[in-house]
Amino acid sequence: MTLQDHHGRRFTYLRLSITDACNFRCNYCLPDGYQCSDSTPHLSVDEIRRTAMTFARLGTTKIRITGGEPALRRDLPEIIRAVASVPGIEEVALTTNGWKLPKLLPAWADAGLTRLNVSIDSLDPRQFQAITGHNRLQDLLGGLEVARQLGFTGIKVNAVLMREHNADQLPRFLEWIRETPVTLRFIELMQTGD
Repeated sequence: MTLQDHHGRRFTYLRLSITDACNFRCNYCLPDGYQCSDSTPHLSVDEIRRTAMTFARLGTTKIRITGGEPALRRDLPEIIRAVASVPGIEEVALTTNGWKLPKLLPAWADAGLTRLNVSIDSLDPRQFQAITGHNRLQDLLGGLEVARQLGFTGIKVNAVLMREHNADQLPRFLEWIRETPVTLRFIELMQTGD
């Protein structure tokens, strides 16, 4: 049995959010920082493993771990290992704001992480800090280098360009990817409120 819709399209890819918490205060997403609105506990590592096993039985071969910011979970290496160990799961990807990427990525790779997406909305340190509330751009860029050294291929960088904040960054991003072996994706701003 496989997951498919009424048009016969098969779904082999699952996005699995393991937390809604985020430590960045991006002005287009959480300008006031994360405000916990629910006391429901996160899925445990065992619950995540069972979810991955169920989806694998239905034909899922790739699981992307997302959030919020997944790295806020101290058990992220165990989560990656649990998902990667499921028969049938061929890729384990992670979308992150990269706040401690150089320090944490080796453990994630050892646990079985195969793909990496990092959000970088500006290549200017001051503008990056103005958007995210954190002066961590060099950490993110260093983390991309660590990823390359660890053998990650197909690294993706996501950027949200906004007229009032960073639209002037387009030429800088285009110049950057001439020398940097990543896939740059400009993603659409999600409306999260009025």
